[in-house]
Amino acid sequence: LKSLEGNFVPVRFRPRAPPDWWQLSLSRDLSLAHTRQAFTRLPESTRMHSSIGSGYSKPMQLAVNSEIGRLRAVLVHTPANEVENMTPSSASDVLYDDILSLPLALREHAQLTGVLGQVAEVYQLRSVLGEVLNIPVAREEVVLALTELYRCREYVDQLTSMPSDQLTHQLIEGTTKDITSLARFLDPSPYVIPPLPNAFFTRDATMCLNDGVIIGSMAYPARVAESILLRAVFKHHPTIKAKRFFFDGTTQQSVGITIEGGDLLVLREDLILIGYSERTSVQAIDMLMEAIVRQGPVRNFIVVKIPKQRASIHLDMLFTMVDVGQCVVYPPMLKGSSSAPAFHCVFGPDSPSKMAKVVEYGNVLQALKSIGMDLEPIPCGGGDRFHQEREQWSSGANFFAFAPGQVMGYAHNIHTIEAMSGAGFQVVHAKNVLDGSRPIGSNEKILVTMEGSELSRGGGGCRCMTMPLARDEVT
Repeated sequence: LKSLEGNFVPVRFRPRAPPDWWQLSLSRDLSLAHTRQAFTRLPESTRMHSSIGSGYSKPMQLAVNSEIGRLRAVLVHTPANEVENMTPSSASDVLYDDILSLPLALREHAQLTGVLGQVAEVYQLRSVLGEVLNIPVAREEVVLALTELYRCREYVDQLTSMPSDQLTHQLIEGTTKDITSLARFLDPSPYVIPPLPNAFFTRDATMCLNDGVIIGSMAYPARVAESILLRAVFKHHPTIKAKRFFFDGTTQQSVGITIEGGDLLVLREDLILIGYSERTSVQAIDMLMEAIVRQGPVRNFIVVKIPKQRASIHLDMLFTMVDVGQCVVYPPMLKGSSSAPAFHCVFGPDSPSKMAKVVEYGNVLQALKSIGMDLEPIPCGGGDRFHQEREQWSSGANFFAFAPGQVMGYAHNIHTIEAMSGAGFQVVHAKNVLDGSRPIGSNEKILVTMEGSELSRGGGGCRCMTMPLARDEVT
């Protein structure tokens, strides 16, 4: 589709049919031209609309005060060539254990965005970023920040003069280098600004809390650019512009100050759960808690110390909310040698920058029960420790709720799905939702499963791939 300025822009879509139309764009060479051609051939009912110049241009109030409130708007990123712009030898540099197949990943991701498009407004990162880069001050801010990050200031003029769609393409999928020095010639990377294959995990670089935004301070250099791009989106986009920022991790220069969105769960308007993990440091948690308390209304935090290992990079790989009184949890974190202690941190009303007390509990469920949240745990992997470990590795605990008791998760975690069924969830596949044979009841308790064998190899699940912008309050 074309924007008001005449540029081609990626578009948001609301599928009402099976995702077979994705075959149109599943060539291994998903260039911008191919993507344009595929979208122009789509049925009108399956196309997204640009938020600028459409019916969605009215500013939206960010509102996220729970993990399970009915979803009204969500930010996602459909992966493209950035996923394939890496090799087995470079995969570890961008935090991957293996390379992904883009056609397979697209088929799976289409199920996620298709289902979400039936229940909420779906914003695509590529689309909103392209719209932001049409704003001169935002374009300059982004280009200067990224060229400073990658020490390529000589590319400022070249990048700022590009059309917005081309610039968006290059900032996400990578900007190849010109050989201007021996150092550049000897550098094995072909990119001066590297691709962002983790960008489809939109949860990590930013977090919405109540009516404000937290910009992550990323633990690894490979993901810092994502936080810079999303800061620009929430600072400048006319529809999803944030009214306030609790914390801006892109301004943190101190080593050891790291926090990522997979470690922050909003349980209530006044209660936040935070993971102290491989990716989120205790120093950053202290800074974040103080910054949030200063703006209110949160004064209670539960901090869970989880093992610093690859399988549990974030708290949401071990624990997610699925209903008002239910959560999915990786059982070893509750007891035994792998148990994760939890700390209730309370700030007093008279001294917002000073912690009033800290109370330690054996695990997260005990800590939450002490403040009135008595949750029924549903075991990731079911009752067998062997299956628990395997399915936790493949994002079995990483569910995304689009309403109380209505969630999405991966279909391949069969023992977790059996446990969810035993806990009262009707299990339906995304294909049946998308083809209209199984609509989602407004108040039914349902688990919509999606294919995810390829996406999960990137290290995340449905919660990792979604960043809620607005939810209804939970009564």
